[in-house]
Amino acid sequence: MHKTSQRVERGTSAEMHLRSRRDFLIAGAAAVAAGGFWQWLNDRPEIDGLSSPFRKMLEFNARVARRLFRERALAPEFDRSKAVPSFRRNGDIGLSEIRPEDWRLQLIGVADPASYAQYSKDVTSWTYGMNDSSTEAANADTNANASPKKPGVHEEDAKGAAVRVKPMKMPEETPPGIPGLLLTLADVRKLPQVEMVTEFKCIEGWSEIVHWGGARLRDFLAAFPPRTGSGTQLHPMLATGIPKYVGFETPDGQYYVGIEREVALHPQTLLAYELNGQPLTPDHGAPLRLVTPLKYGIKQLKQIGRMICTDMRPRDYWHEQGYDYYAGL
Repeated sequence: MHKTSQRVERGTSAEMHLRSRRDFLIAGAAAVAAGGFWQWLNDRPEIDGLSSPFRKMLEFNARVARRLFRERALAPEFDRSKAVPSFRRNGDIGLSEIRPEDWRLQLIGVADPASYAQYSKDVTSWTYGMNDSSTEAANADTNANASPKKPGVHEEDAKGAAVRVKPMKMPEETPPGIPGLLLTLADVRKLPQVEMVTEFKCIEGWSEIVHWGGARLRDFLAAFPPRTGSGTQLHPMLATGIPKYVGFETPDGQYYVGIEREVALHPQTLLAYELNGQPLTPDHGAPLRLVTPLKYGIKQLKQIGRMICTDMRPRDYWHEQGYDYYAGL
């Protein structure tokens, strides 16, 4: 009996020794393979600031998402009583101190811009009040002599304490001589006003139900039809007559996004100028911001300074940081 027990113990010990060696070899091989795979990933060429395998995977996910969740579908809307009384402040890249009378929307890519009263041979010459001697500033339809006033903030709570509206700085490398339109907020307000209560979703993981007011982007594009690639103007509400993308930039050029044509023409994509029935505050993108429940918040640019209609995909701030360009829900 004792000898049998010893044989069992020796057999068990030998088996454990073999298993330990096998596990060690397997673990070592796995570590070498993982290291080699990591090195392979690092050696891959970058596409838009991200290793090509990761970028291709993001683009594949976007294609799948767009096929499963068509942009024609409507996001849920809620009763106005469900909207938060104080919308969370988050993100201040590109937010600048601009007096309302000094703000203009630079519209680039419109068809026959010279036929509009708001035509400018060079929209980039607009300095947002940093050069009060400019002819266009003197002819503004609002009181250009109003004394500068530091914009207030929407709320003084802890969750928005990090958001800051900074002094205006003009973009450093803007190419001169770009014809287009210089529009005021009054030009946007002439369009039919739309109110909607939808869920705003941040890529950080939080969401809030928000009551917005503004003009549909598709109504704006109908009022100021874009130039088509062929040089002929089709009916503005036909998707084939609208460029593939619409790009947006803040006045200082620090933040910029691009959205697809289908999103631009969606009935829930707004140029918003009101929050909870009141004009936007600087921390939420006054005087005009982009709102679309089809995209995460990183695409809903605050304080629009420039809009570009183009068939070339516009640059996108977070896409350059390695995020998905689509950024859809």
